[in-house]
Parts: sequence; C-alpha cells; structure tokens
Amino acid sequence: MTHYTIFNTTWGAFGFVERYGRVLATFLPRARREIVRSIRSSWPDAVEASDSLPHFRRAVVDYFEGQRIRLSAKIDLSTLPPFYRTVLEACRRIPYGQTTSYAELARVVGKPNAARAVGGAMARNPLPLVVPCHRVLSAEGSIGGYSSTRGVDEKTRLLRLEGALPARYDGGSAVRSATGSGIGPVKRFSAERRTDLVVSAR
Repeated sequence: MTHYTIFNTTWGAFGFVERYGRVLATFLPRARREIVRSIRSSWPDAVEASDSLPHFRRAVVDYFEGQRIRLSAKIDLSTLPPFYRTVLEACRRIPYGQTTSYAELARVVGKPNAARAVGGAMARNPLPLVVPCHRVLSAEGSIGGYSSTRGVDEKTRLLRLEGALPARYDGGSAVRSATGSGIGPVKRFSAERRTDLVVSAR
C-alpha cells in the first residue's frame, strides 16, 4: 500500500510518499493543502499515515534546523527512464554543503556532452532534498534553475542553509573554490564507483 505523511519543520509542512519503506516522492515545505493536492493528483489511492519512516522524518526536521544531515532513506526511482535514474543516483552522492555542475555530473555518468539532459533529469527529480539537485549549479558557478514551486529562491535558500553560498551572494558565481573563484576540484569520489564528482565547499 502507498502511504503519505505530512509533518511540520521550521520551514513549514514537508511531505513524502512511500511504499514498502521506500520513498517515492518528497515535497519541500509549503502549505499543507498544496502538498495534499499534489499527492492526490499522482497517488489518488494513497493513505495518510502519521507513523511512516520515523527516522527519516526526524532527519528532515534536523536538516531544516541547520544540522549536517545525510538523508539516507531507501528510495524508489523505478518510474523514471534509466538515464534519469543514473543521474539522480549520482546526484545523491554530492555531500552536504558542496556542489557540482551539470556538465561535471554528465561526465560522471559517462555522457560528457549531455549537460542539458542532466538538467532535464534534475527538473524531473521526484525526491528533492533526498536527491539534492539543489547542489547542482551551472558550469560557471551561477545558480541555474530549480523545479520547485518557489524556484531559484528556494534553491538559494537551501544552499545558504548548508553554507554553500557566500554570505552576500549576488546571483553570480555561487561557490568559491580554495583558489578564490568558480567551481574548483576540491574533492573527488572514487572513479571506480562512477561517483567521482568534482565538488567544492564554500
């Protein structure tokens, strides 16, 4: 059976849909009625459950309180095309407070000329926050787009919460590398695991 849960965070109501312990979709904080409407449009038979995935709920609450949390819930991306699944699984490995670019993520999944297609995968991400597509920026370091109802303002706010933006971000280069500008190769992951993302901290 498919269940949905909506609960309060310091940013407002957050919702998720799960089936057999795997999260199918998440809904960033907004009015509860908006979340319910979105859930009902895609999962009309979903049943509300207040006790689903308590550890995941606690982690989400902690995240919005500013704690460095990795949301490690089991997820289900089976309804998406294979390329999108691969991209989103790679995106999920970008650490808290760090970023990469659409072009770099394309390289990581073995499609170096597919930055635009990576952007399409980000736009169809059903699991914002769990799959942290807000950590993927344009190659020059600008914010890029965001499919949330609040758009780039919400993306900016999430990055600022994680300390991934300069205190006075002006909409230009979003993340500074150790040498002072742009997205720099500060940390890499294992190439053998195809997760060798080039990321940079603030």
